[in-house]
Amino acid sequence: MQASALTPQHSGLFPRAIPYPAELPPHRRELLAGMPVSFSVPRPIKICLRSPEKIRVSEWAVKHRIVTEIDAFPGPWRNDLVPHAAKIMDTIGNPSVREVWMCMVERSAKTQILMNAAMSSLDQGSRSGNIFWLMPTEKDARDALGERIIPALRSCTRTARLLSDKADDTSRGVIRFRHGASLRPAWSNSPSSMASYFGRLNIADECDKFAERTSEGTDPITLFKKRSRDDRRGSKYLFASTPGGRYIYAGTMACQQVWVYQPRCPDCGEYVLMDYEHLVVPEAATAENIAGFELFYACNACGAQWDEDRRKQAYLSGHWVATKGVDLARPETVGFHFPAFPCPTVSMQEIAGAWLKAKDGSVADKIAWANGYEAINYEAEHQDRKEDHILRLVDPAMPRGVVPRDPCCLVLLVDTQRVGFYYQVWAYGWGRDMETWRVDHGFVEHFDHLKDIAAKTWLDADGKEYRASAGFIDSGGGTDPHQPKHSRTAEVYEFCRMHPFFRPLKGRRDMAQPWNTTRLDYYPSRQGKKIPIPGGLTLYTINVTMAKNELAAKLQIEPSDPGAFHLHAEVGSDYAQQMCAEYQDERGYWICPRNKPNHHWDISVYGMAGAEILRIRDRRPEGVAGPKRKVYSKGVQQ
Repeated sequence: MQASALTPQHSGLFPRAIPYPAELPPHRRELLAGMPVSFSVPRPIKICLRSPEKIRVSEWAVKHRIVTEIDAFPGPWRNDLVPHAAKIMDTIGNPSVREVWMCMVERSAKTQILMNAAMSSLDQGSRSGNIFWLMPTEKDARDALGERIIPALRSCTRTARLLSDKADDTSRGVIRFRHGASLRPAWSNSPSSMASYFGRLNIADECDKFAERTSEGTDPITLFKKRSRDDRRGSKYLFASTPGGRYIYAGTMACQQVWVYQPRCPDCGEYVLMDYEHLVVPEAATAENIAGFELFYACNACGAQWDEDRRKQAYLSGHWVATKGVDLARPETVGFHFPAFPCPTVSMQEIAGAWLKAKDGSVADKIAWANGYEAINYEAEHQDRKEDHILRLVDPAMPRGVVPRDPCCLVLLVDTQRVGFYYQVWAYGWGRDMETWRVDHGFVEHFDHLKDIAAKTWLDADGKEYRASAGFIDSGGGTDPHQPKHSRTAEVYEFCRMHPFFRPLKGRRDMAQPWNTTRLDYYPSRQGKKIPIPGGLTLYTINVTMAKNELAAKLQIEPSDPGAFHLHAEVGSDYAQQMCAEYQDERGYWICPRNKPNHHWDISVYGMAGAEILRIRDRRPEGVAGPKRKVYSKGVQQ
C-alpha cells in the first residue's frame, strides 16, 4: 500500500496514525517528502478498510457458516436441509425491515437463524455494528455465549479472524472484535444489564421465557426497545421464541406483514397449510400406545396420505405465504409463524401423542399442545353464543319433516364421519332475505341410506310433495376435532361420481371468494399411487370463514323478522350446544374447542355455502320478475 511521506493525520477511518517505515533514516525521509512510499499496513487497519461482502444472509451462511457439533446437522450450513430458514434470514438482512418476529416451535432452527444473522452482520457490518443479545436469565445468557456463540464464531473463518488475541476480549461476559464491534449479553430480569449498552442488531432469544416485569415495573420488551431511541440510522430487532402466552405470538400477528409456511403436496402439487385436523390417527391409538401405530397426514387439498418420508418431501418443496400485508413492498415489521406440523424434526408420532394427551388431559396438557405444537397462545374455552339464544328459533307449530309452504327448494346437507353421516334437510325461501327452515335432521350409517334420503319426499301443510333438488357432502372423514378428517375422501369421491346429485365440499378458511371449483382427475393417493377418477369429478371448495360469519349473523335475526332461521319443534339442547361450540379468535378465525362436537354447526355452514353455489338469493317464483336494471346512459346497463 502507498501513502504520502508527509506526516499522516489521524482520521476516523483509522484507529491510529499510520507510522512511516522505521528503517528509513531522517535524511531519506526528507528526500522522499511529497513522494509516494510503500509500507505494510497493520492488520486491524486492513480489517477496517475491507469492503463488506454484498450477499444475502442465506448465501453468506452457505458460503461461510460451520455448524458445531453441539447442534443438529454439524458441518457446513445447508439451506436445503432447512428451507424455511432462508427467507427469514434474508428478511433480517433487508435494510428496510426494522423488526422480525419468529413464532416457531422448538427444534425449528430459531437460534441457528439468529446466529447466522449475527455472524454475517459482524462479517459484513461496520465497526459500529454492535450486537445486543438478550436472554431470559443471566445463566442462559452466559451459557449461550460460552457454549454456542463463541464456538460458532471460532468455527467460521470469516468471524474467527475478527476475534481478539486477548483472552479478556472473548469471554462469557462480552466479546470484543478487532474491527471495533462487540457482542454483549443481557438478561430480562436485570434492567441494569440492558440500561447502558446500545446495539445496532438487538436479539431477544426465547423472549416468551422473559420475566413479565423488571424491577423498574415495565416489561423487558418495552425496556429493550428503548435502547434505540437515539439511533437515527435505525436499529434492527429480532424476536424469536416458542409461544408461552406472553410476547411472541401477539407480536408476530401484530406485524405489518405475516408469513406462514405451506408444504407442497407430492401428489397434487398444491401448497397447504397443515393442521392437526388432517392428522390421520387410528381410533384405537392413545397417548400411551401411539408408538405402535402407523400415522399419516392427509393433504388438505386432495386427501393423499403422507407418511414421514412424504411429509418431509412436502416440507422441503414448500414455501412461505403471506397471510397479512401481502401488498406491502417495504414492511418495517415482519412476522413468521411456524408450527410443528410441517417441521420434519418433530415426528408425527410426537405430534399425535401430544394431541391425544391434550384431548382429555389437564389444562397443562392443553397449554403444552397449543404452545409447543400449534405455536399459538392457549386460550380458555368460551362461547360467543348461548344455547337459549339458539332455542328461541324453535317453532313449536312446525313439526319435524313438514315443509313450509311454497319454498324455493329443498337441499340435503351431509357431514361425513369415520362411521356414518350426520345430515340435515333445509328449505330455502325466495329472494335476498333467504329465509331458511330446518325440515329434518338425523344420523345414518351407510351411503345407501343417503341415497334413500335423496329419493325421499316431504309434504307441506297442504299435502304438496317436495324432494331435495341438490345434495352437498363433506369430502372428509369427520369434523369432530378429535377425529381425523379426510380418512374417507376416496369413498366420498366415488359415491359422488356414481351419484351426481351429491356434490363434494371441502372447506378453507383463507379464500378471496365465497367458493370455487377444482376438477379432480385422481382419487387421493396412498403411498404415491395415483388412481384415475373415471370421467373426473368437480370438488367445491368453500370459504368457511365467510360462511360462518354469515351463519352467525343469520342466527341473530328474530324469528318474526324477514330472513329468519327457523327450527322444527323436535330440535333440542344437543343441537343448540353444537351450534354454540365455535367462537372467533383475535385473527377472525373460527375455533372449535377440544371435546366439543360441532356437527350441526358444520352442516349449517354447508347450508350457507350451498345457498351461494345454488344462487338461492337470485331465484324468483314463476311470474315474479327480478329487480329492473337501471339505464344510466345510452348503451350502458347496470
